[in-house]
Amino acid sequence: MRYLLVLIMAAAIALPVQAANAAGNTASVGDSQDVAAPAPRKAKASHDKKQAVAKLQEVDSVSKALTAPNKSPALIVGTIVEKVDGQKNHYIVEDGTGRMTAAIGPKVLMGKNLAPGTKVRLKGRIKVAADKAPVMGVRAVHIIK
Repeated sequence: MRYLLVLIMAAAIALPVQAANAAGNTASVGDSQDVAAPAPRKAKASHDKKQAVAKLQEVDSVSKALTAPNKSPALIVGTIVEKVDGQKNHYIVEDGTGRMTAAIGPKVLMGKNLAPGTKVRLKGRIKVAADKAPVMGVRAVHIIK
């Protein structure tokens, strides 16, 4: 029923325009209603876009990770110090330059046991939230023997 109503409304709108054109009136609908055309958009210079995109350098130590911008890629080789109390799947990692928290999900762990003292290579991204310490979101864990 709705579709029929839409078709009737479309035909009712289009019919007067076709009748006016057939009668010899060559004015278009836009000319008769004094509708202002939208202002053209100003194109941005291509160099503006290049300045807005910042390349993120890969972080290779905890000290660099603590000062890195959000979503920076990271590859840290360090030792698991302890599991964070009250936080599921959060571990403290130390690499000789400092300590930071690493969030390692169960899918990434794949049943691996990360006991204190385990040497690991963590690959992931740095997550920086306002007024909080940076956390590394780990996407891959490799235990080094």
